[in-house]
Amino acid sequence: MNARTLPPVLEVQGVDIRYGGNLVVSGASFDVREGEFVTLLGPSGSGKTSLLRTIAGFMPASAGRISLRGEPMENVPAYQRDVGLVFQNYGLFPHMTVEGNLSFGPRMMKVPAAEIEARVAEALAQVRLERLRARYPHELSGGQQQRVAIARALAMRPSLLLLDEPMSNLDARLRSEMRVELAALLKRLGVTAVAVTHNQEEALGMSDRIVVMAEGGIRQVGTPSDIYLHPADSFVANFVGDANVVDAEHVGVAADGEALFRTSSGIVIRGGASAAHGKVASLLIRPELIEVDVSSGAVGSDSKTGLAAEVVSAAYMGSFIEIRAKVGSHRLLVKLPAGPNPPLLEAGQPVLMRWAPEAVKVLRT
Repeated sequence: MNARTLPPVLEVQGVDIRYGGNLVVSGASFDVREGEFVTLLGPSGSGKTSLLRTIAGFMPASAGRISLRGEPMENVPAYQRDVGLVFQNYGLFPHMTVEGNLSFGPRMMKVPAAEIEARVAEALAQVRLERLRARYPHELSGGQQQRVAIARALAMRPSLLLLDEPMSNLDARLRSEMRVELAALLKRLGVTAVAVTHNQEEALGMSDRIVVMAEGGIRQVGTPSDIYLHPADSFVANFVGDANVVDAEHVGVAADGEALFRTSSGIVIRGGASAAHGKVASLLIRPELIEVDVSSGAVGSDSKTGLAAEVVSAAYMGSFIEIRAKVGSHRLLVKLPAGPNPPLLEAGQPVLMRWAPEAVKVLRT
């Protein structure tokens, strides 16, 4: 069954959060279904961590409602909420072994000893750390500490797992490996989770849905592909991935039905998306959706036949070539697949650039 057809585990409805007299989150609304991994994504100061802490019960909401499995949480303290929390620094007790860390929570909940042992064994098996139960945190790698922190939360058998920047303490390579491992683990266990991150790759690579936040508000909620390919506004387009955003006036419709836009420098751009006639729109074109024709002597007029451009720089990045080019008075970023025989491009070289009409998105500013 699709997760979206299941009743929500978490509902956040019109939540405001204040620090003193300052409104740091305004009107936040989204839900999380059984087995979903939802990420709160945004820059520093966007309100994502405050929202996570409010869901956990560490901060009060000044307005709105948070419900867990249909039960309102307004008057429920943090220690009575059915959530598990994985802290940014993992928060492991340094004087306790792995087993001691995992058993601490259930002991505080007065769980019978036999069940605690069963929970610890199960949680360690889930994260594949059975052989490390007698070690102390300082004897573990960063990735192992992360898995212990997750296992400790799972031993509480929570309805909802909350993760605060779970990858931030790992180096770049381990971060990439653990992103895949953590997503696979939670999916295999059917865990319902909400994570906070400012890292777009983590959000895109791990999430079933992403909640994009900025300046205390939610800008868009959607699947990774929705967020990337159909951003709601200019902020989402520029924050999630690389983007070319060009302002152009909608000047008409071509015979083939494609919308025609003209930039301030007179360049005509064709697109599948339309806008009100005469209105200046912000057009999004993702760098990897642009094709580059290096044929010498080619002349273009618009994005159907090809836009004449001049290479400013070209850098070989392994899997792709990063090209920065001038098109009239505009600068465009292109990510061209390198392939086995990457083209040799030099600064000043003339090229043609084109893209499919559906690659052009009209953004809400």
